[in-house]
Amino acid sequence: MEDKINTLEDLKEPAAHAFHVVEPSKNRKGMATVRIPVNSYAELSYYLIDALKVSVAALDAEHEDVTAVRNVSSAVGGVLEKLIEIIPLEEMVLLDKVRELVSDAAQEKQPT
Repeated sequence: MEDKINTLEDLKEPAAHAFHVVEPSKNRKGMATVRIPVNSYAELSYYLIDALKVSVAALDAEHEDVTAVRNVSSAVGGVLEKLIEIIPLEEMVLLDKVRELVSDAAQEKQPT
């Protein structure tokens, strides 16, 4: 397969491997969902607890006593790890190809 995209038809195959992170909602028109990959309900619970802990720590940050939330750095780390997991890398590769296609088309239209 050639990496160069010249037509909309050329986008179909890379698009088939992308656009899996943000999915259109089946129940709400115009809305989409993002899945957070987890191995179990327990892991999801730990992630939600970490997100809540980070929020509590942020609210308490103006006070000197942030010790009400134990393991703040661990909670922050857990939340950041999940955010990294939902970055749509496959989509970014496709967007680079679309940008290249648009850029090439714009250059072709410029008078020389």
